[in-house]
This record gives sequence, structure tokens and C-alpha cells, in this order.
Amino acid sequence: MGTDGVRLNTYEVLLDKHKGQRAFVCGAGPSLYDANCSFWWREIFNDVVISVNSSIMTMPWQGQKLLGCNVDPDRCYWISNDALCRRWDWWELVKHSNCTKVVRDSWLKYEDELDGFLYFSPRPTSEGVINPADKGLAYCSSVPSAIDLAIQMGCTLIILLGVDNGFRNGYSHFWQLWDKKDHPAASRPAQGPLEQQERVFKINEGAYEAIRRFARTKGVRIVNCSLLTQLHEFAYIEFHAFMSRLRKGEELWPGVL
Repeated sequence: MGTDGVRLNTYEVLLDKHKGQRAFVCGAGPSLYDANCSFWWREIFNDVVISVNSSIMTMPWQGQKLLGCNVDPDRCYWISNDALCRRWDWWELVKHSNCTKVVRDSWLKYEDELDGFLYFSPRPTSEGVINPADKGLAYCSSVPSAIDLAIQMGCTLIILLGVDNGFRNGYSHFWQLWDKKDHPAASRPAQGPLEQQERVFKINEGAYEAIRRFARTKGVRIVNCSLLTQLHEFAYIEFHAFMSRLRKGEELWPGVL
């Protein structure tokens, strides 16, 4: 309990909330730049959308109107493992966005700042192991947590955007492809060196493989639409092709899980 009486509730109130629905998980890798520039971008908000870390900067959750889509706050989520998010200026966007916010239980020390947030506990198993009976979430980084969240909410088709698990021309985040004047600023160091990020990418591979197996047991399909992704655990389809097939009601990936 914080000094203002704030108490975080567990994310488990979301279990099976979106059973049978689609979810877009938006990481913050360079490929999110391509998706965000696409004329298909606005249509993802007709489904469940889970924003990860700085991808909140691309989300229309501060009252904007998007032609041709219905931005329902009940389908909008932001999730993070990393408490260093609080050092970035986009943290204000998180706090004021009309979405459900989910953080790891390591954030509980900051609960006075987290009014209305939900929290999750990490799975007690190692990164490459998932016990289907456990209600924790994958924990090695925020994107695996987001995918696990989508599965736990009952989504049966999960589409990944900006999930590169690698660099593009030395860039690790989509916003590095923006004009420099639009780059976010941090009050203190908030991002590890490239070598540390590379180690995280390697650890993530085991987590993604475990999630792939977990999804299969749940009958959940996961597809990666991130351009130039270095992640190979999930089926890949180009974002424009995916959205075109979706609009036409065509079969997406027969037999692919």
C-alpha cells in the first residue's frame, strides 16, 4: 500500500478477457517505423493492441481520432518489464493514455506513481520453460511478456509488429529513424549499451521458443509481420500482405501454428 492508498491489482483480472480475438503486439524495434508509416496502420486498432515500452509514442490513445477504425480503450494495453521507462519523457504518455497498463511486480516499489496499473509476477521457471498451469508471464524482456499476456487473455491470433530482436544499421528502436528533433529524451541513462542489448536478444530466443510451444498447446497462432526481423521462431508474413488478406477474409496461414 502506498502513502496515498494506491494498491495495484494483479493482471489476472484480464485472463480470457479477449477469448478468440486477434491481438497486435507492438514492440519498439526499427520495423515498427515501417508499420507505423503504412496506410494499414490505423486498422490494427480495430483489434486488441498491446504496446510495449516506447511504442506508446505511436499509439492514438490520448484522445486522437483515426478515420476508419474504432479505438476502444477496452482493447488497448501497454506493458513493460523495465522500470527505467520512468526516466524517459514518453513516460508521461503512458500515464495519461487511455489504456490498461501492466507492469512487472518489481515495479511495486513505485506504486504511488502507478494509480490504476496492474502488475504481473514473472514465471518461476527459467526463460526457456513455460508451465502452462502457472499464471505468471514470461519475464526476460517486455515483448515476451506482451505475447504471453495476449495468450493469457485468450487471444487466438497474435500478430507481431516491431519485434526485430536485432539491430537495423546500428539502430535498435523505431524512433531512431525519426528526425532527431522528435527523439525522446531521458532524464538519466535509461538504455544499456549495444553489447547488453545483444545479450538480451540472445536470451529472448529461448523465451520465444518456449512461447511458441506454449501457444501451440493453446491452439494460438503467432505470426511476425516485422520487416527485416531476425526472429525466426514464428511464421513470417509481410504486414501489407497480412492486412490485405485480413480485409478480404482470405485464409491466412493454413496449418501454421
